[in-house]
Amino acid sequence: MTVSDIELEMKLNGVDEADIASILAACKTKGYGADTLDEELGKRGYDRIFNVDYDEDDYAWDDEDDFAPIERFPHKNRFDDE
Repeated sequence: MTVSDIELEMKLNGVDEADIASILAACKTKGYGADTLDEELGKRGYDRIFNVDYDEDDYAWDDEDDFAPIERFPHKNRFDDE
């Protein structure tokens, strides 16, 4: 992931321009790892963006479907219109 990708991801997630600049400046010396970026975001009051724990998410990967099972339509030759 390049610095411009990191910057774009933060813009898309609503991080202020001033905060983006200060996070990128801080990460120049520390490195641009996902943990470092999320730590800097947390210091400024933002949610994690680069490391997402899906187990904490309430809506993460529900196994239940709300759809009824699909019945296959019989072949055209077997269709009876009574």
